[in-house]
Amino acid sequence: MQHPPVFLICSERSGSNLISRIVGAHSAFYAPPPFHFGQNVLLNLHQTLAGGTQSVAWQRMCNRIPKRLEKLLGTKKEAQAAAAWLSAQDQIDPHRLARFLYIDATPAAAGKRVFIKENNLHKLLFFILECFPDAKFIFQVRDPRDYFASAAALREGTKNKFGTTKNALRIWKEDQLGGLHALGVLGPERVFLHRYEDLLIDAEAVLRRLCLFLDQSFEPEMLDFHSTEEATTLAGSNRQRQNVAKPLMTTNFAKFRHALPAQQIRLVEKRLGRLMHQFGYPLDKMKITSKGRIVPRSSPGDKGGYQARPLLSPLDYGPPDT
Repeated sequence: MQHPPVFLICSERSGSNLISRIVGAHSAFYAPPPFHFGQNVLLNLHQTLAGGTQSVAWQRMCNRIPKRLEKLLGTKKEAQAAAAWLSAQDQIDPHRLARFLYIDATPAAAGKRVFIKENNLHKLLFFILECFPDAKFIFQVRDPRDYFASAAALREGTKNKFGTTKNALRIWKEDQLGGLHALGVLGPERVFLHRYEDLLIDAEAVLRRLCLFLDQSFEPEMLDFHSTEEATTLAGSNRQRQNVAKPLMTTNFAKFRHALPAQQIRLVEKRLGRLMHQFGYPLDKMKITSKGRIVPRSSPGDKGGYQARPLLSPLDYGPPDT
């Protein structure tokens, strides 16, 4: 019997490809490439309501799905099989379609537990729980200042991957709140929360806890994820994914201190400071007062007096730049 899939809750530019490759290196798991079928297909099924399999929207999906499979898997076999399966459907069954896209479309998943990466997963959460009521979730969070610096590095000038600063910070906030809502409703038995930074600092400790959560034994091969054929293929598919074919970059955090101007760091902290505190991220330029207000920090040692207890142990990045 196929084990229920595991889904990743994680913002873009937050190590989602990294954790996917690490889990996929475990012998019990298959982590397909980032097809994003949920975002590109399942969340667009409302466009097929009027015409069903005769709708223009469905025909577009039937064309795009095989192309996506061929592009990311590098072979025509799975694409041709998907095209045949899709053309044989006389009605659109969302539950059957989800199982096909997430599990059956890739024969490599046979006999394994599937680990699925989807952008903005919180938008699909209700549907996933209906289709896969026993699914588990890995919730990986990254410091929003490094997330923003990474997004900005992909674009020249004042723009970033998400268009504007306001939009980038809104997406991070929505993704993390979605993960917290899932954790609050489903509990730690179904949702595993960890920071990207902890994965870099002590990968084996995090992965041992993760494997316990997934009812599996830790395998050292997970730390050798970058040597797999899948990692090499994914790294070559997009410039943004090239790091998955490299060993863990154990110091790839707190880069924002040199990548972002002080004004942008202040803006991120002002808008997201209380949520950052909840995940244990230290603020450099701002502080949270005892009443929960976010105001400028008067000195590096001025901590503000906020007493709310974070979900994760506070990180220590060392003293902030003055």
